[in-house]
Amino acid sequence: MTAFDWGGFEDAVTERIIGAARDLLTEAAGQTPYALALSEFYAETAGVIYLPLLALATEESVSDHDSRFSPPDWVHVADEWAATAPVSDWARRLIEAVDGLPRARWQESHGRYEQAMLDAIARVKKALVDDGLLASSVVCYLADEEGRLLRRSVTDAELAEHFPYYAEAEAAEAELLQLPAAARATRLAAAVGLIPGPAQEPGPLSSERATQLLLRLGADAVPAVIDGLAHAGTRWKAAKLLADLHLPTPDVLTALRAHLRCDDDEANRNWVAIALARLGTGHMLLDRTDLPANTVASGIAGPYRSFRDHAIAHLPLDYGLLSAALDRADLAPLLTEELAPGRGECTLDAVDLPGAVAGLDSPHALIRRHAASVLSWATGPMGDLDLDYRVRASALDRIRAMAADDPDESVRTASQRAAQPRLAW
Repeated sequence: MTAFDWGGFEDAVTERIIGAARDLLTEAAGQTPYALALSEFYAETAGVIYLPLLALATEESVSDHDSRFSPPDWVHVADEWAATAPVSDWARRLIEAVDGLPRARWQESHGRYEQAMLDAIARVKKALVDDGLLASSVVCYLADEEGRLLRRSVTDAELAEHFPYYAEAEAAEAELLQLPAAARATRLAAAVGLIPGPAQEPGPLSSERATQLLLRLGADAVPAVIDGLAHAGTRWKAAKLLADLHLPTPDVLTALRAHLRCDDDEANRNWVAIALARLGTGHMLLDRTDLPANTVASGIAGPYRSFRDHAIAHLPLDYGLLSAALDRADLAPLLTEELAPGRGECTLDAVDLPGAVAGLDSPHALIRRHAASVLSWATGPMGDLDLDYRVRASALDRIRAMAADDPDESVRTASQRAAQPRLAW
């Protein structure tokens, strides 16, 4: 495949955005612009990359302060700026160039795309200011959900004046990191919602970022998270975080077992069961005759669901627990529902491969289907495993055979999808 011409792409996009911005300024004639933004960036890892929308904000057209820097709420929008040649041709060529790339190469291309858009918005502002169409004080930026591109597209002064919450969050994090580990854990536990009480206004540190920092504390976070198990309103979250910390110490396992009660709220009970299974003690669920079957099934399914990907670490994939549970008539239909396509599957890494490959030969159709599906993603464009070609070929041959000959229709369907070049090899 011919290398994508990023320079030509950037030039064409810049020229077209300038033209579209001129049209928006004409539409808003007599008004006072204060911001121009590219927003609603959309991409699928190892898949398509779509061009964003262009929007203009003026003092007269944006009256709600909360919408001041929220492009989806603005009136003046050029949602078709990329739909005409030559940019439409570049958009198509971009998709053709990146769709189906292995994860690492796709991410490299996506980073180059982001840089092209950052360079383009800077060039757009310079051109419009030089032409006298925009005041230099107008903020021209990329509006992404994470704020990562936003911070790269504005100056420090613009960030402090118009997007102060980013600076506040950075200051709050810096202050937090100066605290001793125990005090930090307590503060972070509150930030992620492990402290019961009346609802409070969210602080500058987001719950997502606070969760990341809490997990980084490792063993120092355990006491604060265990405390969260004591309260019905925070128990499910504490159980999930204990599984995410992946520290199956006696204290952790004892605390979780103490809260695996049949009289508890169903959601709490299920999350505690999931945590115990993810920490390697799932077989004890099969011995608990007092637990509802749906709780046992939810727990057993935990190590095979996408929630496993949130953890600091995890046990290698092993279908032994699932196989034992599928031998029980009361659990088999519930597990089929828990692990149905679309419910979210774990992402494999190198230590999971032996267990996943063994799953292809399981007597249980559910396990064969799950194994074929997760293997296809792990070794295909979405995966980042650098496998020996013999391992790759052997697994693919087995999955192709399953696509044609497996006695179960759901396994054949999953295997056919897994054997497609786009998703596999």
